[in-house]
Amino acid sequence: MKKPTKTKNKFPYKKLNKDLHWLDAVSEPGWISEEDMDNQEPAKAVCSQMWIYKETKKYITLFGTYSYDDKGKLEFGEVITIPKIWI
Repeated sequence: MKKPTKTKNKFPYKKLNKDLHWLDAVSEPGWISEEDMDNQEPAKAVCSQMWIYKETKKYITLFGTYSYDDKGKLEFGEVITIPKIWI
């Protein structure tokens, strides 16, 4: 296996300064009772240890892992885009 070449560019992304908290949608694909329907609530989501890829007035895009391919090009994993209205 060939060792990936390192890029000479400075890593352009900054880490989140603090955890992000938001209420997220929850779905239930199967059959549930009326009681379970009454007890449905949004999930309390938390995002931490992420880097900011892009931030606009309407949303923020984050990634949690990254690597370099064989040619030294940056690749991203654990990508999430969160509407700012949710945060």
